[in-house]
Amino acid sequence: MMGKQTKIGTVCGDFDTFQLKSVLVKNDAGDWGSEPDDRAIGVIRSTNFNNDGKLDLSNIAYRTLSEKKFKEKKLFANDILIERSGGSETQPVGRVGFVTEEMAKTDYAFANFIQRISLNDEIYPKFVYFCLQQMYEMGVTAGMQSQTTGIRNLDWKQYVKVSLPKPSPNEQTAIANILSKVDEAIAAVQDSIAAAERLKKSLMQNLLTGRMKPDGTLRKEDEFYMDEKFGKVPKGWEVKKIDEIADFVQYGLNQASSETGNIPMFRMNNIVNGEMQDYPLVYVNLNDTALCQYKLEKGDILFNRTNSMDLVGKVGVFKLEGDYVFASYLIRIRVSKDNNPYFVNYALNSYPIQCSLRSKATPAVSQANINSKSLRGTSIMIPKEKQEQDEIVSRIEQVELWINNKQQKITTLERLKKSLMQNLLTGRVRVKE
Repeated sequence: MMGKQTKIGTVCGDFDTFQLKSVLVKNDAGDWGSEPDDRAIGVIRSTNFNNDGKLDLSNIAYRTLSEKKFKEKKLFANDILIERSGGSETQPVGRVGFVTEEMAKTDYAFANFIQRISLNDEIYPKFVYFCLQQMYEMGVTAGMQSQTTGIRNLDWKQYVKVSLPKPSPNEQTAIANILSKVDEAIAAVQDSIAAAERLKKSLMQNLLTGRMKPDGTLRKEDEFYMDEKFGKVPKGWEVKKIDEIADFVQYGLNQASSETGNIPMFRMNNIVNGEMQDYPLVYVNLNDTALCQYKLEKGDILFNRTNSMDLVGKVGVFKLEGDYVFASYLIRIRVSKDNNPYFVNYALNSYPIQCSLRSKATPAVSQANINSKSLRGTSIMIPKEKQEQDEIVSRIEQVELWINNKQQKITTLERLKKSLMQNLLTGRVRVKE
């Protein structure tokens, strides 16, 4: 039997199809309400939508609705929310959210740029939600939007006329349950990553200040001495300026870059989470002499000396294989052999040192600058013995490795979900109840 055409692709011959508008029970726009008072409730808006179909209620806005409006706009379990207006050049409107039973235990309404639909008993709402999310991820809604006064609007009449797959009720439920289980697995891994990030932050605060020894035990009061600037400093540690622990501090290469060339060159945006990342890259053509002068070695630390006030002072350590150089808005620190560069990188990325660095920034037009002299004069606390530095780095890296492994697991699960969405919703792969 020949398959039928829907907005998410050709479906197998055993599937029926339906128009979205044919199953709608509710189909209404939201209300922003008025300034909050003691009757205020959470109102879901565009900023609560994620591109992956999830609603993030961590930054919910609170507004007051009249009693009549509240009854009209209250959200219930299995309601589907669609972002009808908003978007941007890189993010079309049409993002989707699903109201779970857990969410429905709290009173929520929805704002005026959001459309709420609820469905009749012919169709399983979670199945339709996944179909609409698949439609968004395929870019279908990008072709349904118009733009007025800078705001993108979804052509709602066109949207509700879309044709979608309609397997048997049992198969709808089974498909939705499978995809929901993958979502639950992703959420569980994300929660474990968040917990590990909190652990890492606590470890860094304690290990980099010496309150905790590398073996996990806490130092006693008599194991510290007082420093005029840092306060309590562990015995066996010292306060050192970057100039005192570096072999050299060097400005980057002042040369125009392009999309082609023989050597990749790092810029400010390659510093991500305390490390150098090799995307996006620009390139330069260098002879052997220039390459030798600016080539990075593992353990080199790059410092962002010019940027906006909230980004100036970013620091990243180089760990990659291959030949790379760095642009003039970056400063290289090469730490002496007596010290662990990764410890220094962690120290420079710590909150107190970042605050200290930014306090030295001189403002310019739309940017701020921290010069080499200020960087050289920045002090950190550091163990005298390199072995202790190494042990502290190892403790932090263990947590980072665990986090990276979990992030890879999320990537795998997301690929799995994408494949399942493509195959299950169209019946290319069939499932039983």
